[in-house]
Amino acid sequence: MLALRYCAFRFARLVWQHLPERVGYALASLVGDLTYILWYHGRTRVRENMASVLGPGASPRTVERLARESMRNYCKYLADFLRFPCMSREEIERRVVFDGWHNMDLALQGGKGIIFIGLHMGNWDLAAAAISRRQYPLNVIAESLQPARLNTFIQGMRAALGMRVIPVEKGASRFVRALRRNEILGLLIDRPSPSNGVAVRFFDRLTQVPSGAAALALKTGARVLTGGLVRRPDGTFLGVIHHQIPFEPAGDWQQDVSTLTQQIMSSLETLVRQYPDQWYMFRRMWVQGEGERPVLLAS
Repeated sequence: MLALRYCAFRFARLVWQHLPERVGYALASLVGDLTYILWYHGRTRVRENMASVLGPGASPRTVERLARESMRNYCKYLADFLRFPCMSREEIERRVVFDGWHNMDLALQGGKGIIFIGLHMGNWDLAAAAISRRQYPLNVIAESLQPARLNTFIQGMRAALGMRVIPVEKGASRFVRALRRNEILGLLIDRPSPSNGVAVRFFDRLTQVPSGAAALALKTGARVLTGGLVRRPDGTFLGVIHHQIPFEPAGDWQQDVSTLTQQIMSSLETLVRQYPDQWYMFRRMWVQGEGERPVLLAS
């Protein structure tokens, strides 16, 4: 099965690299629609998550439309990833416009590195490529994939775009060294972690997300920035780099980690509010907290 996964990825990359861009996106949308129809659990979870994002005033039709669009956009992200080896520096610069480079430059002046935090949203790999192409020293934390040759293949594609990939299981020492060199450490924070995460309110509901980013910032003094890269209707991308999150530790370690993580998630919430159909969360994001009712949707 793992060997089949590797072969399927290689075959898909071969196909998408030779398709015209518009045809590739149309095919990706079709794959997204089919996945949405056939993947019951994924469809249910993305609809539940979308209902929480949009709030109680959203109609079931709107929730359904944006949930389906989220699946389509995720498949378009995959199509872009498969085409990365064919994308020139000129194409990346033409299609990607970032707002907030000055925030990155200002944060680097602190000399202790940057922890740049995003979500599974828009196109995070293209964002990393654009940052690297601008000669920023970017390291990205990535989970290793199975089989090993698939991981080597995919991480090699990322490295070819200028990113330095650090496997998450390698531990904190490599993260700390990168920050001490005044480099940027990029990571995604929105993987629900009910067993070992920190509790935060996200769209006014309780969830738990990894605490590592906040803990690392508090230990090293690194500046914390949030942002993302979203797809625009004309096929270009808009990158957003928010202002540095201001934070002064109060001296209580657990409370400081919790408070900073909450500030990070509150900052990222603004992006999801603006572009809900470009947030790809196919897991159950929220836990049912005290005084909360579960979001119920008809099948």
